Amino acid sequence: MTRPPNVLFLLTDQHAPRVAGFAGDPVVRTQHLDALADRAVQFDTAICASPVCTPSRMSMMTALEPHRCAAWNNHWVIHPEHVTWPRHMAAHGYHTALIGKMHFGGRDQMQGFGHRPYGDLRHGLGHQPDPIEHFPSHAGAGAAGPTQIPESLLQDVVVTRESLAHILELHHASPDQPWFVCASYQRPHPPYTAPGRYIRRYRGKLEPLNVPADIDNRLDPYARHIKPGETGDQLTDEQTMRAREAYYASVDFVDDCMGELIDGLSDAGALDNTIIIYTSDHGDMIGQHGLWGKAIYFEPSIGVPLLIAGPGIAPQNARVADPISLMDLFPTVADLCDLPIPDNLDGVDFSALLRDPRNAAPARAFAPSEYFQYGVRVRGANSPLETEPYRAMRAIRTRDWKYVDIEGGDPLLFDMVNDPQELDSRAADPQHADRCATMRAQLFEGFSWQHVHEQLAADRERLPQLLSGQKPSTPNQYMLPDGRIFDAEKELYDARWIDLPDVPGGGIIPQQFG
Repeated sequence: MTRPPNVLFLLTDQHAPRVAGFAGDPVVRTQHLDALADRAVQFDTAICASPVCTPSRMSMMTALEPHRCAAWNNHWVIHPEHVTWPRHMAAHGYHTALIGKMHFGGRDQMQGFGHRPYGDLRHGLGHQPDPIEHFPSHAGAGAAGPTQIPESLLQDVVVTRESLAHILELHHASPDQPWFVCASYQRPHPPYTAPGRYIRRYRGKLEPLNVPADIDNRLDPYARHIKPGETGDQLTDEQTMRAREAYYASVDFVDDCMGELIDGLSDAGALDNTIIIYTSDHGDMIGQHGLWGKAIYFEPSIGVPLLIAGPGIAPQNARVADPISLMDLFPTVADLCDLPIPDNLDGVDFSALLRDPRNAAPARAFAPSEYFQYGVRVRGANSPLETEPYRAMRAIRTRDWKYVDIEGGDPLLFDMVNDPQELDSRAADPQHADRCATMRAQLFEGFSWQHVHEQLAADRERLPQLLSGQKPSTPNQYMLPDGRIFDAEKELYDARWIDLPDVPGGGIIPQQFG
């Protein structure tokens, strides 16, 4: 009997789809991902189900659209009736492990993973505040630059080391046990910091952004509401350039971390018969349209890089332009591993594209993405009300077009071939009336704003019974084999009590002053 393949799932956070050598960026250094791309199927129109961390990951883990799995915003909880990707793999004989962050809300911090040696086990979200005096918040683009954190304590370094150790131990002790391991990295999500040698590598290498002078007039009301969520509109030109350099440095650094993991496993023979997947949970605007961060319908936000290589997959680089959703990974990997695919998933199996990318039919006509700004779990002083217009969006992306519905606002239509920067909506153009009608019907198939509000209310009512009641602590923890958990970075963030100079960005932490 043929042994099922292993699955190494490499996941980063907030990696814009075009900031990679394999995606055509001439500046960034992604030598290890480029090497993977040389033997992978590369998807040029891979779309996340929601351009924010927790909702995207919840949808990816359940293969359900956000409004169907309570993925309303950050900190929400996967409901116990939903079968997660790792739980399905474990039920069919796979050893499952997660090393690193995943943003799971609620009391169940495993969600089907049998092992979590290191990660955000106490709701700290895994983002290491840097500079350290910003703990517990993390700094934005205004504080970009060399990291203050000792390199051996950087989350990306620890994820690599712990992932390597976990898989090598399993490979030695149980060589016949198939495994599904997710190595989940923080970068290039803010804080935009990296070791100094990476920052210096990009000094003076990037061209200035070409943001139209009238960009604020071009943005619809939804985008203007999203814009203050990051500090991009408050940055000087110099700060913008430093932040972009630091973003590129972060991509470069995490590429080296993943390369160390791949090389270490390969040298030990632990990657034989292994499917390798690389992607990110969403992208980052990195200054385009004057925006930083995500939560917007533009391609740098909803798009993600996606590479898949391994047994049964086309052995040389092949690029697929048709849309794929991150929700599709669950059923596709199940098929590649010869496992049954659960019923009633929104994700679709695109394994035929992996086996024969040049001749297989597209797996889906469009990929959806949605975000509900008012879906915050904990309401703050600036949280929008559900009755406010322009606070939610749903988009669908085909190979050549993108259609966006703004709740309470006007629709948008972008020609992704002739206007890849998405500067001019064609929704009001009579020549595209039929296209808009067709895409609007696709967008609202099985979806309505009224149902969103009804379901959100029901999920809010159910939420308390799923919470842990545990306060968050420092960003990451270690879990011992017997289940005991201890903080990985407590001493690091205790160091904020020393006298440190002021830095730009982030909030004030009064406790640092005693």
